[in-house]
Amino acid sequence: MKKTILLTLTALSCVMTPVSAVPYGEMYGENNEPVQLTLAQSIEMALATDERIEAAQAGRDAAKWSLSATRRSTGPSVTWNSQAYRIGGENYRLSGYRSTFANSWNLTVPLYTGGQLENQQEAKGYALNRADMTLENTRQTVRFQAAEAYANLVHRVNLERIAQKAVDMGGAQLKLINDQYTEGAVAKADVLLMQVRLANYQQNLNSAQAALEVAESTLASKLGLPQNTDIEAVDVFSYEPYEKDLPACEAYALAHRPDGKAAELAVKSAEAEKDAAKSGYRPRVNGVAGKSITGTKVFQNERSDSWEAGITLSWNIFDNGVTAAKVQQAKADVNQYQAEANRIKKTIQLETRSAYIQMKTAEDNIKAAAAAVKQAEESYTIAQVRYEEGVDILLSVADAQEKLTQARSNYSTALYQYNLYRATLEKAMGIPVIRSDKERNHPESIQAKEEHT
Repeated sequence: MKKTILLTLTALSCVMTPVSAVPYGEMYGENNEPVQLTLAQSIEMALATDERIEAAQAGRDAAKWSLSATRRSTGPSVTWNSQAYRIGGENYRLSGYRSTFANSWNLTVPLYTGGQLENQQEAKGYALNRADMTLENTRQTVRFQAAEAYANLVHRVNLERIAQKAVDMGGAQLKLINDQYTEGAVAKADVLLMQVRLANYQQNLNSAQAALEVAESTLASKLGLPQNTDIEAVDVFSYEPYEKDLPACEAYALAHRPDGKAAELAVKSAEAEKDAAKSGYRPRVNGVAGKSITGTKVFQNERSDSWEAGITLSWNIFDNGVTAAKVQQAKADVNQYQAEANRIKKTIQLETRSAYIQMKTAEDNIKAAAAAVKQAEESYTIAQVRYEEGVDILLSVADAQEKLTQARSNYSTALYQYNLYRATLEKAMGIPVIRSDKERNHPESIQAKEEHT
């Protein structure tokens, strides 16, 4: 049974039990029946199987460990050096020793790095936030493309039915004309004309069936299924007015689009890297402690035993302009990322505006096309009756049938475009993908603002 749906991403963001957990073979009924899928199930499968999400998650993991490494570099480090030598010569001849062993342990704690570690940590935190936004943007893209492919399948099914109905109507009309021709009521030209029209209807049906097969293969590929999978779309289109106005949509998009937020985070990360580069102008202070022993056997100290603790200060007074060059490079990076962020902001506004205008145009077309279908149906009925009564010619009936078929196709297309552009608008606005409880509670799913502070 078909379910009427509105193709809106807001209602399709929920992630339920992963469909991919069900073996592919078990998705078929007996006798290899088609796979019946709702729009929500299709999106679940796409989110569970798309390799782009896996790649984005790996990128996020890499950013997380990069931040972890930077954080840990602010803590103490301990090194152990061990040496073992075979000795000889005049200096050692009277000692009777032929071997010497030395061991030293050194503890270093960075106390002041001129802001290098602090700013690098901040930059890595922003990079992790950016990876989170990239992952979310990837999920939104996968969700939209699955919805787009599903909508295209529904649309192609509708067009195939309209084309089939045109063939059926043409066949019935041809039978009636043949009967009338046999009785001598119509000319041979009428029969030939209807045969040509029916051949055209059949060609349209063949094209619609081929497009339907392509749509099935496309959706199957998006869902991680074999491309020859026979899919039956359970849901069909509906129409509900969209309440938000364009300024509200643009404001939401600028505040929530993950690629826009990622671009802003790239600027912040570059600014932090610039501040880190300036640390080359400043001194470095470390807390240090060490112990060393030397003996004729491993870990013995009969020859020497010493320890020291204190602080060290180093300052690169002159580096031939290396630090200045790095700072200028970092400034250029900031300018580059800022320009890219400005470009993405314009793109977000344009995509949102374009999708909104196209959605509203399709909304107007739905109303006009619905009225046209009613008028075409009435016109076809009248033409058919007039022809049967002998007061009109066959050409009028054929023209009325073509107009009815076109009106039905226009209505189906308008409904498809409205739903598709509404989904496109919500993709342009950055409507988030709501994750499962398991993902939200996973220890690595930390909020971005907590990761970089």
